Amino acid sequence: MKRYKINLFKSSVILLLILAGTSCQKLTEAPEGKLTPASFYQTPDQCQSAFVGSMNGLFSTWGGYGSDGFFPNGQNAWPGTGLGYSVSTMNQFWQWHYKSISNINPVLKAIKGGSLKSYSADLVADITGQARFLRAFNYFFLVRLYGKIPFIDEDTPDVVTTPLTKESRLEIAAVYDKIEADLVFAAANMYDRDPSTPGKPNKWTAKGLLAKVYLTRATAPLNETANYAKARDMADDVIKNSPYSLLPSVTDIFKTSNTNNSEVMFAWQSSEQYPSLPGVDNAPDEWGGWGDGATKALWAESYPEQPRKHIYLLTDWPVDLYNIGGDWVDYPNSGSGIPWNGKRCWPNLTVDQQLTDAGNNGVIMPILRLADVYLMYAEAANMAGNGPTQLAVDRINTIIDRANTPSVTEVPKTSIPGTEPLATLSMSKETFDQKVIAERDYELCFEFDRYFDVLRKKILKEVNLPDDANDYKETDYLLPIPPLDAKFIGNNPGY
Repeated sequence: MKRYKINLFKSSVILLLILAGTSCQKLTEAPEGKLTPASFYQTPDQCQSAFVGSMNGLFSTWGGYGSDGFFPNGQNAWPGTGLGYSVSTMNQFWQWHYKSISNINPVLKAIKGGSLKSYSADLVADITGQARFLRAFNYFFLVRLYGKIPFIDEDTPDVVTTPLTKESRLEIAAVYDKIEADLVFAAANMYDRDPSTPGKPNKWTAKGLLAKVYLTRATAPLNETANYAKARDMADDVIKNSPYSLLPSVTDIFKTSNTNNSEVMFAWQSSEQYPSLPGVDNAPDEWGGWGDGATKALWAESYPEQPRKHIYLLTDWPVDLYNIGGDWVDYPNSGSGIPWNGKRCWPNLTVDQQLTDAGNNGVIMPILRLADVYLMYAEAANMAGNGPTQLAVDRINTIIDRANTPSVTEVPKTSIPGTEPLATLSMSKETFDQKVIAERDYELCFEFDRYFDVLRKKILKEVNLPDDANDYKETDYLLPIPPLDAKFIGNNPGY
């Protein structure tokens, strides 16, 4: 999805209409023209503008998911990242996602009222599917972070005139039922992938997210293990039948010259007109970095030694990027003394993108990648039966083999073959599951997946040892509902 400041345009139109209406001599006269969701969302393009707006609030230059450093997932070394949450901890996620949903529901209400009746049925179904996919996407984040939540849809009465109550919060399983219903509809009605519109979700994006929903339901807190088979089969469908494919080299996945490649199924988009975070935001002191993207040294040390490590993490780097053949420094001897998020740094960025603080750094960070689907399949196939199947072993090993494969880049250590052991069919069910979760940790680092894996596998305390788990309590598995809303609908235990 290209990203524009749609809401500013809409607000200006509304303001002009208000001024025009109040300038009439008869102040009680109803204006002839009134902009409402039902009257605005009359074309597919107008509906698409709302979808763009719904994503804008989730990923912007200095806000939203521009960084995953908020989460205490065992990878991030963001200052203050730890456990023992207070009532104000990470309240922003609640606000971001419900604001996004508030952009989507009016479109669905307008379509239900016949706003697109002059268009073909398949186009209307595609637009409706996009809306329901984006709504499910937002609620999937919310239910994992907050548990029991209100599910506001196009039929929910205005929450201003009809405030929500404690009874408005649905049980977790009921929220997942609604998420599934939206994604099943989206998968059945959205169009196929169109490479010319890489930011737009499609039926395969919906199937990939649905596989993740099934896998999450199979694990904590619901532990509905029958969903493992559903996750396995949905992931298999995506791997076998979708137009997406794995790239042969890890060196190509995050390069700014190769954004929205064949492996990327859905991503946070940015453009020259609406830039994302500049390269110096994620960089070591030697490059004038601003401190975002800091990574825990203990985690980096546990990462298998392989070419992938030196593309996904920044553990050593040239002191002067304009002289790559000159002196290099490793992180223990660097100015900051810590490694960095390599997916947002050179060599994935060009030297100029890395060193400038003005404008777009060119990074397109994935929300869903085909490599994720391979690992979902491996986990689900193992857990759905009595241990790993040959296909589950083959699919996780596809990811490991790629990680171990040497490649010639500006980074010397990428030319050295990796030594990470492959998975084997002789592994026990438990050992293979641990192998898959560890592989997800390595492959999907800094892509917002790790924290949710930590929650569903109930390892929050373990990954934050030894330094960030001092204030751990069991209630940390759910975030606090922001105080203003908690006054009406109640809060989660422990707050």
